Amino acid sequence: MVVRKHPRFPASFSGMVIHRRQSHTISKSLDLSRKGCRVQSAFPAFAGMKVDLQLNLPDLPAPLHIRGAIVRWAGSQGIGIEFPPLPSPYEQQLEGIIRQLESRAEQGASQKNPLVACA
Repeated sequence: MVVRKHPRFPASFSGMVIHRRQSHTISKSLDLSRKGCRVQSAFPAFAGMKVDLQLNLPDLPAPLHIRGAIVRWAGSQGIGIEFPPLPSPYEQQLEGIIRQLESRAEQGASQKNPLVACA
């Protein structure tokens, strides 16, 4: 079992994976964390490859540009991409999105597993 430093949250966003000045559409976003994402794309990625990302995240006025991200794995389950340290404004924007996703996940969990009060 893989232990993650940062939890992943299901997320829906569009964007581009950019490699050697060629843009490849993200066909489906699968999840997002503070330090990375998992996406599907026709882009022929491989582990260790450096890419740039342009992510159109909900509630952000402009795309989030991430330079120098690293493909950690690629396969039938998508492409796992690790973000490098982000400049402060981008880090703050991403943190805001992650907090929204955390809140939704907590609300969903509490609705699926409501606490039962005993008298």
